[in-house]
Amino acid sequence: MNNYRSFSITAKGRDHVKVGKECQDYSDHYEDDSISLSLVADGHGDDNCFRSGRGAAFAVKCAKKGIFEFVRDINKYIKNNSDKNLTRFELEKLLKERLVASVCRSWHVKVIDDIEKHPLTNIELAKTDEKYLARYSAGEKLHHIYGTTLLAAVVTQNYWFGFHIGDGRWTALYKGGEFDQPVPWDDRCYLNVTTSLSDEDAAETARVVFWLNNEKKPPAVIFLCSDGVDDNYPVNENDKHLFRKVYRKIALCFSKDGFDSTCKQLEELVNLCAAKWKGDDTSIAGIVDLETIKSLKPIYERQIAEEKTITEPINPNSELALKISYTTGEN
Repeated sequence: MNNYRSFSITAKGRDHVKVGKECQDYSDHYEDDSISLSLVADGHGDDNCFRSGRGAAFAVKCAKKGIFEFVRDINKYIKNNSDKNLTRFELEKLLKERLVASVCRSWHVKVIDDIEKHPLTNIELAKTDEKYLARYSAGEKLHHIYGTTLLAAVVTQNYWFGFHIGDGRWTALYKGGEFDQPVPWDDRCYLNVTTSLSDEDAAETARVVFWLNNEKKPPAVIFLCSDGVDDNYPVNENDKHLFRKVYRKIALCFSKDGFDSTCKQLEELVNLCAAKWKGDDTSIAGIVDLETIKSLKPIYERQIAEEKTITEPINPNSELALKISYTTGEN
């Protein structure tokens, strides 16, 4: 696992800075010799979800703890069933039933505990609409106050997996130069509408993926982003816009500039999205296979040349933020 590195970057959006709102995104990452993981949560910006920043932080922390426990348990499960031909669909079922369900339960406990320690105030309730004010006052739908999305990606020595609740994007780039969204998209998420960790059926409707490495090698790069990134690009074929105008260029920077330099440039990009583009809170996180990414350089350069999306080569000394195309479609 020494060739895998993980990262996470979050910036407060311009619109939230203007009105004095807290950052409602939260991200984190971790890596050691046996595992790399990245997490992103995007709290809902609705005034009825006025503690969603805390909800996002709770989500990431619950998921991180849950992932460590799940990996420990699933390693034992795989070892104890080594004589059986375990399928990825069986493991996806366990992923949803054990990890995702556990994260949802833990998050709900944290929410109730937070409300007990910090009762709702009149100032917080002042901006809620009448329907939600009545519900909250009656002690109903309190989890909605902390509503958030959640994306997680994990790569280990023997398998890789991920899960996704709500919007944002979970994107994988592979050794052959192709990309996809291995965690299925939720069609209920569209424009400003998203599913949420606060939904009663969040655990059941969460989307998951699980692959054994000997069946499908982990991606060269996994990217997780909040909608502060993908909302800068057209809704139609949004995943293709992100790959061609953002992720492929970031991958090229990893291959040319190295991990630490690219992460610094990513900070500039995230701040650009948050401050000058859409203006929403913005997060990008991910996992990079530093060995495999080197082989992608000629493939991506050929793709770019064929598509004619860039007229000049990427300068490894320039700032990544200046190379990324905005929603106008400019190259």
